[in-house]
Amino acid sequence: MTSQRILGLLLIAIGAALLLVFTTDVGGEVVVGFLGLGFLAAYAMTRTYGFLVPGGILTGLGAGLVIESQVGPRGWAVFGLGCGFLVIAVIDRLVSTPGGVWWWPLIPGGILVVAGASNLTGVPNLERYLVPAALIIIGVALLLRRPSSDGEETATEVYDPDGS
Repeated sequence: MTSQRILGLLLIAIGAALLLVFTTDVGGEVVVGFLGLGFLAAYAMTRTYGFLVPGGILTGLGAGLVIESQVGPRGWAVFGLGCGFLVIAVIDRLVSTPGGVWWWPLIPGGILVVAGASNLTGVPNLERYLVPAALIIIGVALLLRRPSSDGEETATEVYDPDGS
């Protein structure tokens, strides 16, 4: 895809957002989300990772800002931004070849989602409960995971020094 087409997609997204802002009660916060959707459309057409990252971040943040504008500032923007990072990881894992570094957005995404959820639920220090629970769940998942075929040992293998 040429840079002219990508620029065209982004301009369409911004124009659609501005049209929505000027003709409805929706505020300027939708521009962020529409810009993110433009980047996601560019990613869908080119599979260029450089479009997926801003697309996920801006779309998630935009969704959080829109919700915050409707229900009040309680942490929706932070939660939406975290969800945007998580979407990057999910899309990359589903679309790219196995073995890449698809997991890096889970780190900032997880932190932001927990911080946003803490504000949304009204439970102070929610991370005191979620972080240990997440570590326990990940640990159990690793224990239950089947070993890979690349030579990883299994629990049923026994060392035999004689080789018999």
